[in-house]
Amino acid sequence: MNRRLSISAPEGQTVPEAPVLPKLPSGCSCQDDGSVRMLLRKALTKETSSAAGKHSEDISELVFRDLTAGDIIDSSALLTGGKRTLFLMCASSGQSGPAGEMLLRSMTASDYLKATRIIDVFTSDGPMTGTSA
Repeated sequence: MNRRLSISAPEGQTVPEAPVLPKLPSGCSCQDDGSVRMLLRKALTKETSSAAGKHSEDISELVFRDLTAGDIIDSSALLTGGKRTLFLMCASSGQSGPAGEMLLRSMTASDYLKATRIIDVFTSDGPMTGTSA
C-alpha cells in the first residue's frame, strides 16, 4: 500500500525548501555552519616550533570554510594556477603560513585533488536563484 504525505502551510505562508547541498567527494561532509569536513586517506603531521620548543600534531581531517573576496583578491597576485589553488586551500582550511603550506603540500595526491574539488564548491556560483540545478 502506498500513502502520500503532503505538507501545507497556513494560508499566506510558504514551506521553506530544504537547502540543496553541493555534491562532495567521498569522505567529505557538509557541517551545520556550511564548512566541509574532509577525512584524509593518510594522516598528516604538522610540525611547528616556538620559544618553548618543537611541537608536532597529527591531523586526520581538514575542515574547509567558505572563502572571502579578500582570499580571491590576494590569490590573484600569485603567478601560477597551482600556487593560487594552494593559497586558497590554506586560506579555506585555516592552515596559514609556511607551516600550513608545507602541511598541505605533504597530502597524498588523491587528498590534494579531493581538496581542490572542495575549493571548487566554494568558488562555484551555482545555479541562479529561481532556476533548477
